[in-house]
Amino acid sequence: MAATTGSARGIAWRRPDKIRNPAELLLPQTEVSDAEIEGALALTGPEFEDAYTDAMAKIIEAKREHRALPEAPEPRNRARCSTSWPPS
Repeated sequence: MAATTGSARGIAWRRPDKIRNPAELLLPQTEVSDAEIEGALALTGPEFEDAYTDAMAKIIEAKREHRALPEAPEPRNRARCSTSWPPS
């Protein structure tokens, strides 16, 4: 038998055979050696900086301190599109 839950968006059907225990989704713990970590860091180098996380941290900090949000930087590498829209 299926159970239903109502919401503003409609009805969600929940069948007991489709609901899994979240503990089943956890990945097993593994050991990572220092050499593996150093190798991974060498592959990602400074050219692979995480600008998104840095920008989000600045936004969160500004909101916490009730300051104006920082300006968005210009993209460094704009992708060039070889097609035009709308198509001819």
